[in-house]
Amino acid sequence: MKALVTARPEAHRIVDDDGSAKPYRQGLSIDDRVALEAALDVASEVTAVGIGGETAQSCVRSALERGADRGVRVAFDPIEDVVGEKYATVLARLAAREGADAVFVGEASSLSGSEVAGVAAARLDWPSVTRVTEFGAENLDVAVDVDDDELALQRKLAVGRQEAVAARTPAVFGVDAGYTDPDRAPMDTVIAGRRAEIETVDLEAVAPGESRFSMSVGGATVETVTPNERWGRGRPPRTGTVEERIYRMLGRGSEGGGGAGERIEAPPEEAAERAVEYLKRRELL
Repeated sequence: MKALVTARPEAHRIVDDDGSAKPYRQGLSIDDRVALEAALDVASEVTAVGIGGETAQSCVRSALERGADRGVRVAFDPIEDVVGEKYATVLARLAAREGADAVFVGEASSLSGSEVAGVAAARLDWPSVTRVTEFGAENLDVAVDVDDDELALQRKLAVGRQEAVAARTPAVFGVDAGYTDPDRAPMDTVIAGRRAEIETVDLEAVAPGESRFSMSVGGATVETVTPNERWGRGRPPRTGTVEERIYRMLGRGSEGGGGAGERIEAPPEEAAERAVEYLKRRELL
């Protein structure tokens, strides 16, 4: 079986021997470390996939040091974190490009990671199984009959409840965080992983039409963005210089005239009435 496994970053806190904590740094997520262990248990060839910039590159490197056979990074310069839908779409495109038989995604809960697994499966038109806690008929609590293109597994339903199923491959597997406690790899594996080459593929080559903007904001487009017609000071000004527009949006009228920022010199009751009347005239109340 040829498998892809996600290599996504998360913040890690470094604690020294004396107990002092250093600032957070980005590293391979615990969830994907668990998913990598599952992929190594099941597949004959495991490729770690990172999507993004240098952080994604370092996560793929960490996966190689933990036993992944190959590393691939879909490279682009991210604005911020990649949204789950877009990550899953690119992951599915890469799985099709690589001719993979399975995709493994780490899950910390019923929500975290399930979006990536579900969307990737939908894009590939593959079945998906989430919250997997065991692979292989010999590891299950009950007997499950499987065909040559099926895989016996166990998945979590709720606290204290699990079910055994047979999944037909190719498929996407969301691996529950309780699958195993990932250990450190042997030194030989670590050294080989540090020396291994990481294949770099441009985002455009995998997912034509995607950009660093779309990968960060998801399905939003310029056509679907509408201006806020009520800034708190009425409709946004359409005339004048940039400075004058900003001045008016802040409620200060124009540089030569009064506006909402002016002081009302009157007794409290009269001042309140005048303020209410001002808001009503501008359709703000």
